[in-house]
Amino acid sequence: YEIYQCDWSSDVCSSDLSSGRVRYLMGECHFELGHYPEAVRLFRKVAGTHPDIKLRWKALFYLGKLDEKKFDYSEAIDKLARVYSQNENREIKNLAQGSIEKIIDENLSKENIISLIRKYPSGYPADLLFLKLISIYRNQRDIANFQALSADFIAKFPKHSARPMVLKQLKFLENNVEGKIRLGVVLPLTGKRAVVGQQVLQGIQLALNQLGLSAKEKVELVVKDSAGGTPLTGIIEDLAGDPNVAGIIGPVLSGEIKAIVPIVDKFQIPVFTPTASSEGLPSLSPFIFRNALTREIQARFLAQYSINRLHLRRFAILYPVESYGIELSKLFKNEVESLGGEVVTTVAYERKQTDFRTQILELGGVPDKQLEKLARDNLLNGVAYEGVAGGAGNLSRPVVDMGHWNNDDIENFKTSLELNYDAIFIPGFYDKVGLIVPQLVFYNIDDVVLLGANGWNSPKLVKNAGKYIKEGFFVDGFFADSSRLGVQKFVAAFKTTFGKEPTLHSAQAYDSANIMIQGILEGADNRNKIKEHLSGVKSYPGISGTTTLLPSGDSEKKIFILRIKNRKVRHID
Repeated sequence: YEIYQCDWSSDVCSSDLSSGRVRYLMGECHFELGHYPEAVRLFRKVAGTHPDIKLRWKALFYLGKLDEKKFDYSEAIDKLARVYSQNENREIKNLAQGSIEKIIDENLSKENIISLIRKYPSGYPADLLFLKLISIYRNQRDIANFQALSADFIAKFPKHSARPMVLKQLKFLENNVEGKIRLGVVLPLTGKRAVVGQQVLQGIQLALNQLGLSAKEKVELVVKDSAGGTPLTGIIEDLAGDPNVAGIIGPVLSGEIKAIVPIVDKFQIPVFTPTASSEGLPSLSPFIFRNALTREIQARFLAQYSINRLHLRRFAILYPVESYGIELSKLFKNEVESLGGEVVTTVAYERKQTDFRTQILELGGVPDKQLEKLARDNLLNGVAYEGVAGGAGNLSRPVVDMGHWNNDDIENFKTSLELNYDAIFIPGFYDKVGLIVPQLVFYNIDDVVLLGANGWNSPKLVKNAGKYIKEGFFVDGFFADSSRLGVQKFVAAFKTTFGKEPTLHSAQAYDSANIMIQGILEGADNRNKIKEHLSGVKSYPGISGTTTLLPSGDSEKKIFILRIKNRKVRHID
């Protein structure tokens, strides 16, 4: 028998094999090994004849688990309910209760539950079956059945701990007599993040305002302030309890998304964040989606554009020692290498720095006087260039551009620095990039393409460093001065409505709201259908870039490539 692989003590194994305790232990062992028919035979004998009552209940518990293994959920619940209701051992009761809850929550169809409610019209586990069916009707937005079953639950279980929640959910319906499909909107509208919250809200409001009259009558926003004092989990639970709320736009922060995952999973309500950008966020729940500009999207899109369109192959990276720069640097390097390119060096700088001499020398930079001396020594005396400041000679070398021999000297001597890479990726913010670029030029790193991420997107960068940038490219999720007709219309409408220019947050929120509303107008009138709609979004022509929602819930976006040349920023479409 394989059962002897089990960890039995010698005194038990030497016992009479006909004893009930050994039968029970053998049954457990067969159960763990997957020998279910033999386990059923042994547990049946123990459950029916053993004098130890506790062991009989444990055997009946296992028989219920074996019915579950056979997908006979009705029989499984019947046995487990007997264990829960009739046995007095708290440990065994808890095991049975946990198994019943798991079967009801994860394995039963609506039809199974309706059938079991006929079998268990009251008592335990009727309460669990009622609550599960109420949640199914809520997710399907089956208002008539939701109301009828909720009322029945309240009547049959007047002292149940879930009664206040069910009453509260019924109350939501009284406040929506028109039966509009609601979208929850959860944003920080007060406090230190109120500016971001307002930008997001304005994008959502503009999307709703642009609907026709008949469409407006179908959709209603329920706006909640996530910074107003009410716990975020309470806000989400209230929205999720309303059967007319088909989905939620927001929250804005990654930490907030993480905090609400258990509630989102419990109520199975789709949450679509337009801003939260932490890596891997949608993987936390099948109900979390996002339309945000992540660092991964930026690094991947910039690397692909640089190699496939600009035909660059060798890169240096100069990054700030902070999460933004570190993550972008790593992601860009990985994407470049996956495309067959090469990152020849990576150099870090501190965010507080203003003098970048050390880092630029590591990139192969050389000041004018030293560059001329190195070139002359090389030309006149055959002295090879071995690099400066710790040996960056493999990254650059002096090149003589012009000169005339006059005896043993050279007149009209001009030289330049040849670099061993095509571009420098600087994943920093505009203030520091504006200081770095002039210093690169000072050290003769001037004939190179400069690359950046959305931290570059500020007029101050061009103002402070534009004259030093021969050729620069950076990416962002939105560009208000784009030549795209859709962007121009959005910007004009936003300015007319709110009197100011939209931000990336406004654009992403506008797209998120339109994606949700489009689903509703196409028939996605409940949570299940909204989730299905979001999972099927392909190549949506958004203001914040062409967007596809992946099976993971994350977004794949074709974002904006912006070019800096002649002190101007221009969108490359």
